[in-house]
Amino acid sequence: MPQKKRKIRVGKQLGTRTVGRGRKGSRKKGGGRGLAGSSKHKFSWILKNKPDHFGAESMTGAKKPKAVNVGYLNELAVTKGKDELNAASLGFGKVLGSGEVTRAITVKAKLFTAKAKEKIEAAGGQAVTV
Repeated sequence: MPQKKRKIRVGKQLGTRTVGRGRKGSRKKGGGRGLAGSSKHKFSWILKNKPDHFGAESMTGAKKPKAVNVGYLNELAVTKGKDELNAASLGFGKVLGSGEVTRAITVKAKLFTAKAKEKIEAAGGQAVTV
């Protein structure tokens, strides 16, 4: 009569002395704990699976807004034939005071320097803070 074969436990064999790893040799020794060896024997694994593991990731702080000079905005107003410009929609956050303003323009922006406001208002325009 055929007998039932003994069920073999496939897995880590927890509770045994060697936990299914054999007695000695290279298979006995694991790869270390966690990311140990990440710059030595696990380096290729790290490059493949965690490419952002190495490298600086410092705090960058608040980003400065892009700035544009009043003279450039004046040239834009002349070429486009507009009296109203929105610096934010053009991709600029701050208006600086370098350049000349030859016509009355209304400029909308988040930030203005004192010199920029002076030049725009001296030409008969308005500096509107958005």
